Amino acid sequence: MLLDAALELFARQGFAATTVRQLAAQVGVRDSAIYGHFSGKQEIYDALFAEAGPASFEFLRIDVDALIAAGPRAAVPDLVSRVMASWCSPRSRRFTSVLLRDGSGAGGLRGLSAAIEEARDRLQEPFLRWQDTGQVRSDLPARQLVWELFAPLQVPRMLHLHADATDDDLATARRLVDDHVRFFLSCALPTERSE
Repeated sequence: MLLDAALELFARQGFAATTVRQLAAQVGVRDSAIYGHFSGKQEIYDALFAEAGPASFEFLRIDVDALIAAGPRAAVPDLVSRVMASWCSPRSRRFTSVLLRDGSGAGGLRGLSAAIEEARDRLQEPFLRWQDTGQVRSDLPARQLVWELFAPLQVPRMLHLHADATDDDLATARRLVDDHVRFFLSCALPTERSE
């Protein structure tokens, strides 16, 4: 309830203009009740960021071994589908509107950058294993393949997955993402040779 209220206020008036006192009033508690759970407004923002920012391994329950076993043809579309489902949730779409309005909070872009780099580091393992077994091109750095898969997904997210997104916006985002995944796989997978 508190996170929903914070998200609503951040989206309506911005992170900087929102106070803990306003958050407390929004949920009908004293400021001290909020400070019993969070050290301040930034920690509340950070909790929202962890849930609705770049999709984390923990939030998506990513099992690297299962990704490796599934192979890139099945694992990549499934992984992207889970990320998109997370980003399509109403809370995540509202958070996207906050990101568009205020950036990544008082901590600047460091938190966003760190989350992206952590994902690249952790997701390179399946790509390295797929490269070792010939399922993904080995002439491309695995960490760069992760970037090339996920960086373009930010465009449909920012353009179409915001708080005021319509059903048409959601459909457009899904179409753009599906097109991207097909293109990515056509570039990342080795070409099949005719015998």
